[in-house]
Amino acid sequence: MKTILRLIIFAFAFPAAQGEVARVDTELLIVGATESGWAAAIQAARMGVKSITIVHDGEWYGGQFTEQALACVDEDKGPGKVGWGVDWHPMKRSFHRSGLFRELMDRIESFNTEAYGSPMPGKPYHGPSTFRPAEAEAIFRDMISPFVESGQIRVFWKHVPVATTVVDEKLAAVDFAPLGEQAATLNVTAKLTIDASDWGDVIQLSGAEYECGADPKSRYNEPSASETVVPNEMNPITWAMIVEESPDAQPTPIPKPPNFDDRNYPRATHFSRKEFGELQWDRPAGIGAIAHWPNGGMASPRQLSVYTVRRIVDGFTSKDHRTSILLNYMNGQDYPLMRLPARVVEALESTEPGASQKNIVEMTRQQREIIFQDAKNHSLGVLYHLQNFVHNNAPDRANSFRNFRLSREFGTADHLPPKPYLRESLRLKAAYMMKEQDGRNRDGATKDAARERFSHVMYPDGLFCWQFHYDFHRTGRTFLQEEGDTGPWIDYETPGRHTRHISDRCVFPARSLIPVKLDGLLGSQGNVGFSSIVSAAIRLHDQRIHIGQASGALAAISLARDVTPREIPWQRHLLEEVRRGLCGGSDGLPLLLFPWRDLSADHAAFVAINRLSALNCVPIDVRDVDFRADEPAAEEWSIALQKNMEQQVPHLRLKKFALPSNATRGELCEFWWAAIKHTPLKQFTPFPRHAVNDADGDGIADTDDALPFSVNEPIVWELERPVLTAETDGLVDVGLPSNVRRFDFASANVPKANGFQRDIGLPFDKTKGHGWNRDVSQNARHRHALAEPERDAFLFTRGEDTWECEVANGQWRVTVCVGDSGHEQSNQNVSVEGTEVIENRFTAAGQFQEASTTVTVKDGRLTITIGRPEGNGNTAICWVVMYPATQL
Repeated sequence: MKTILRLIIFAFAFPAAQGEVARVDTELLIVGATESGWAAAIQAARMGVKSITIVHDGEWYGGQFTEQALACVDEDKGPGKVGWGVDWHPMKRSFHRSGLFRELMDRIESFNTEAYGSPMPGKPYHGPSTFRPAEAEAIFRDMISPFVESGQIRVFWKHVPVATTVVDEKLAAVDFAPLGEQAATLNVTAKLTIDASDWGDVIQLSGAEYECGADPKSRYNEPSASETVVPNEMNPITWAMIVEESPDAQPTPIPKPPNFDDRNYPRATHFSRKEFGELQWDRPAGIGAIAHWPNGGMASPRQLSVYTVRRIVDGFTSKDHRTSILLNYMNGQDYPLMRLPARVVEALESTEPGASQKNIVEMTRQQREIIFQDAKNHSLGVLYHLQNFVHNNAPDRANSFRNFRLSREFGTADHLPPKPYLRESLRLKAAYMMKEQDGRNRDGATKDAARERFSHVMYPDGLFCWQFHYDFHRTGRTFLQEEGDTGPWIDYETPGRHTRHISDRCVFPARSLIPVKLDGLLGSQGNVGFSSIVSAAIRLHDQRIHIGQASGALAAISLARDVTPREIPWQRHLLEEVRRGLCGGSDGLPLLLFPWRDLSADHAAFVAINRLSALNCVPIDVRDVDFRADEPAAEEWSIALQKNMEQQVPHLRLKKFALPSNATRGELCEFWWAAIKHTPLKQFTPFPRHAVNDADGDGIADTDDALPFSVNEPIVWELERPVLTAETDGLVDVGLPSNVRRFDFASANVPKANGFQRDIGLPFDKTKGHGWNRDVSQNARHRHALAEPERDAFLFTRGEDTWECEVANGQWRVTVCVGDSGHEQSNQNVSVEGTEVIENRFTAAGQFQEASTTVTVKDGRLTITIGRPEGNGNTAICWVVMYPATQL
């Protein structure tokens, strides 16, 4: 039995007298022991802040890692494959791990190795790094404990903000009450406060400006934003569950949760239309009428993947031989925040008229708990369904979810995590609001430009790197037509809110942590300055820790230099002090400042390369994302590096330095960094200031200027459809022979395409004369983006699958079409009768690739293979057209 070392640190005692308020004076107050709050505290402590106070509404450090039970690491991802991986799951990280996130993950994976025999004991499909939440929390606690034991950091548990004191537009103090009570028992006066709470509690109480819900296009002119928005539409919450094999593998079914209805889970269920008929959902027009139905009679691949997609510990290989699994989003477990069920609306309205129309961000804790309880029951319904319906169809009853139980590690009465997983919260109205168009490129129609380059905007005050797709889970909720909001529901993707466009390699600006007006306050966790769309891409494990480190470093320099945080991004020497604290100037591993793909924190030149890149000294090609530190430094590159340094550090006589001969690029950066790193920071070229609210004098106000020190035009970008040709429009050519055969690939509920025979992805059927090597019907997608069904819907594979159709032997002319009307797709491959016709093809959203070939059929079946076994991307096949070649 493994041992968990957990240091118990109690909250500080309060005065015994009833009604008396304990008063604490501190340099830095951090509200929230979330992953950001934890990181901010450690970073600030390492940078010399002597008095730090954390107040948290729970009892655990770690936020989404622990309290929210998101126990399978999500981190920056992009097309490049860097870092380490394993043969069964190569990582797709955008960058090597660095900073506190890497320190934490190294500790977690070291613990896993000792406890389970592997740093990655779960081997999940989603990603390799997993952990038990309680075990991770013990590591969070152990890492911060030296600062707590020394008294540098004080922690108060189970207290919530109830009031603030603002003096002369500066936050001065925050009052806290014990969880569940209203009267304040703790008053904390602080020079600076970081709001790292789940819902931006201090931001709301202080009167600082903020936003919540979807942004209309008129707000930030983002290419993926809608002209109008649905009230309260946000990324959904999910009440995650950790399940583990029951003792002695005995059945441990849970009770039926309140309001359970198996029709809530058509994506998880084994039942078929025969059992329930056509479920008609009241979705908006054009969204589709019925759910995607799994194949009846056996557990579908989607059901079986629940065992593997986020497995935390694999019992077959771990030391204790017991499997544990994170149930998070599969099988309709997400809980949308718009169009709530009638029972929830009624309960909310009983607390306050109009409460059901409030955004969850602005609800009281009592009101949120009503939503939370319904979300819990919905998640428990997934487990109940898996134990009682899918169980009967599980190929291996020994691995049935009936033999799993909810983990006991949380210490809660219901054995669920203390909090739901939050993907979106309040957004601080900051000195700069990050926008979608900043991180994406107008030339994204080509694979190279869309996938491997630095972002359109590289903020001059960047503090860390990020990259991910703008990832909204299904935000819509639809009820059965005949039962309305009193009956079962499913979630669905609302038009325009399920963009899967990926950002380019970006940095996060210091300005987005600073309120646009109020002083004495910094945002952190999810309470920072970005749009709703950008928030969907900056919500991951590593990103939240990086945000915490950045806010802690910003606070440390603000306190040390007695300046407001808002002054720091505009004064280069102060900004470089923050960067020094993050990268090479304090204890712990340095943090990646500039988004080089191949630069590891272990490299000797890591700090030098990062600091010089952030100083704008390193020559950079927007498409050259690898630094190649160990390659010889070309003469042209060396000259450009020195020239840039002379511009950025004009008072230093660089010519007096003798350059090393035959140096690598990394060694040359080390040489120049050693030459300037002790130079007084005020000798660096200062940022310009041409006008009070327009630093570069380009007519764009600083609050709207992504590049405030570079004269530029406003960044206006409409999401343009690619220019289409006859080979890329996804439409079948006219003038084909009369005996042509046309097949489109889509689910049965997609409207019929004129002249096409529908294939819905079922195995080959001799009666029909066509079909697949396996059931791929679950891989049908309908985007509702184009009018023609044959190019608005498709079947896809992430691996390799084969479709066959009975035809007469002889020569056939075949045209296939791949692409996706709603999303870009890469690495698409198609072969016909062994002849490759489409190879590693990228298509932008709304762009297709048609390819024709003439083949000879000898066995009575025309064979088309899509994808590749290694699964480097999705191949989306829309249609195939074929006719005898004698018709040519």
